[in-house]
Amino acid sequence: MEVSLDQAVEIHARALTRRLQREAPSNARARAGDFQRVGDSEGHGVWLRVAESAERLLGDKGHAAETALNR
Repeated sequence: MEVSLDQAVEIHARALTRRLQREAPSNARARAGDFQRVGDSEGHGVWLRVAESAERLLGDKGHAAETALNR
């Protein structure tokens, strides 16, 4: 089974948000910074995508909770 880059980004974002919750985006951005410091622009870009995906997941969870409360 082959996993696309988009799928891998989503998998990492989901795992980070489960483990670190609200800290997930900042953790992913820190990893992106590590890659940038060693000159790995591809790794830097991927981890920025993970951070954005984690932010989106956290936002979606907040929206779902808010929707449930307003019923």
